[in-house]
Amino acid sequence: MSSTSSTQLYFTDNMVPDLTTSKQQKNTSSSSSYMIDSAYNSPSSTIDSRRPSNTSVSQRKYCDEQQTIDSYSSSRNKSHYNQHTGSVKDYGECYRRLGEGTSAIVMVFRKMDKVDKTTKLYAVKQFRKRSKSESEKEYMKKLTSEFCISSTFSHPNVVETIDLVLNEQKRYCTVMEYCPGGDLFSCIMAERMSEREKLCCLKQLIQGLAYLHGMGVAHRDIKPENLLLTTEGQIKITDFGVSDVFRFAWENQGHKSRGLVGSEPYIAPEAFEQKEYWGSIADVWSAGIVFYCLWTSGLIWRKAKKSSDKAYTIYTRMHPLQTFDPFSQHFPSIESRRILYKMLDPNPNTRITSADLLEDPWIQSIPVCHYGIDSLNQRHDHVIKSKIVAK
Repeated sequence: MSSTSSTQLYFTDNMVPDLTTSKQQKNTSSSSSYMIDSAYNSPSSTIDSRRPSNTSVSQRKYCDEQQTIDSYSSSRNKSHYNQHTGSVKDYGECYRRLGEGTSAIVMVFRKMDKVDKTTKLYAVKQFRKRSKSESEKEYMKKLTSEFCISSTFSHPNVVETIDLVLNEQKRYCTVMEYCPGGDLFSCIMAERMSEREKLCCLKQLIQGLAYLHGMGVAHRDIKPENLLLTTEGQIKITDFGVSDVFRFAWENQGHKSRGLVGSEPYIAPEAFEQKEYWGSIADVWSAGIVFYCLWTSGLIWRKAKKSSDKAYTIYTRMHPLQTFDPFSQHFPSIESRRILYKMLDPNPNTRITSADLLEDPWIQSIPVCHYGIDSLNQRHDHVIKSKIVAK
């Protein structure tokens, strides 16, 4: 897939952005290829200028895995690691190739259960080959870091990472749960969700973020393309390629993140301005941009940087008084505007946290659907159209 996506920005002349151009692009390409490339792969438009860091992880499980990987990858004979790695054949056969990004090829694998005759589908990401400029150790660390972090998670709003395996060509592959409902970006483009369905998506995103932050992990690339949907209407956070572990399991305080990563329209202002910042607080900002996108099918600014973006500069002047016109225009509810201003607080020191968001009475009042029905017995249609289903 090319680098053109929603992260390339679609703005009108008066600086009020929309995604009309993106709709035309979406219609001229394969929907299934677009969905997977944007959701399961890190798009080439994603920034990744991370500085060297001594960060390991928040979970002891990850620490053990990473130490094992380091010892294997530092060995001259890579077969020592290969013999401890399973085969992609354990997850069936390739059913369909979904897309190709800059770092990986993504396929759907289908496995038949011989006992009950049911079929299980998996998303399998096959990583690129090692470049000539990379050492074996550098390559292995890049390849396995995402798996080692994401494999520790277990939450209904986070994609399950199942295994790291080898294919017949001895290429490494990550096995994940398959989400046939597409990504939130596609749902936004369809412009069919009602307000209660949008709120349901928002709350699920906040629930997933609060879980990750409680685990000591900052995602650092929250955007609609990285939010998948199941056929039951669940939002699933995916793509931990630029994630950072800011707090070990045995720590209370943790440490700040470094480096500019993510997709520009969703990056928090402190990431542009400071060498170090709290990644979890930056995630809340990104979720606030997603909140705005859900309601308007557009983006507010190109980047949250005063020196280069007029719309953002205006917003910083209007924020203290909470009189920013696009918010007043698109968010008639006082409560929704209140939360949006809290999430998009330019000052990270006073920005609301994901944990506090979950405790907010308005967020708590939002009913989340289960199998398409919420607690008020209301039907939710998250515009889920399964491209590939088990047969």
